[in-house]
Amino acid sequence: MNERSLSKEQLDDLSLRGEQLNHALRSLAWINRWFGNTRSAISIIEKLHTDKNSPLKLTDLGCGGGDVALAIGQALRKKGIPFSITGIDGNEHTLAIARSVCASCPDIRFEKADILDPGFSLDACDILFSSHFMYHFREEALVSFLQKNRSAVSTAFICNELERSSVALRLFSWFAFLFPISRMARQDGQLAIRRSFTKKEWIALIEKAGIAHYRIRRVPLFRLQVIIFPRQTR
Repeated sequence: MNERSLSKEQLDDLSLRGEQLNHALRSLAWINRWFGNTRSAISIIEKLHTDKNSPLKLTDLGCGGGDVALAIGQALRKKGIPFSITGIDGNEHTLAIARSVCASCPDIRFEKADILDPGFSLDACDILFSSHFMYHFREEALVSFLQKNRSAVSTAFICNELERSSVALRLFSWFAFLFPISRMARQDGQLAIRRSFTKKEWIALIEKAGIAHYRIRRVPLFRLQVIIFPRQTR
């Protein structure tokens, strides 16, 4: 566990489709809900958006099945905050599911893009957020992504991420069979922990990108919430 795994997960196959994909996305939605990922995303977005009458433009990076985007949209709608959310993913079959999940929320739209492609660039947004996605980047690619796209984000970049640790891996391996998640989700979940960045690695990468203002805190369960303020200078 001292070094990150660079192996790919089954869900990284951008041609994946059918019931195998549907079950995996339902599993991830369950994990996001019951492990607190969705709640923590909503909480920090509401704290960062101080002008409640101002429209909020968000981008969901690696949006998957759209469950987090929908939960955020519903929470903002209840608060009376005008918003738009753009979800980005590289699998068109995944996006079809996300569009169906979010059909009741017209302020959420989706687009296909290979986020890991060096040529990918963000459109302007107020808040960029991602859930359990940034570990897909290799170290230098993540530094480059932050450097290239920092000017597109006006307020903050929120990353809710796993933290690599042997304890997290052991516990997930022992208890994942008790969760109502697919076999693929269990297998990919173990690999995701091995691929994730530690807090120390996040700090080194953010600072290498030349970004001075950020906050990193540990949140249950074995996760990190990384908040980057890309436009703030020393």
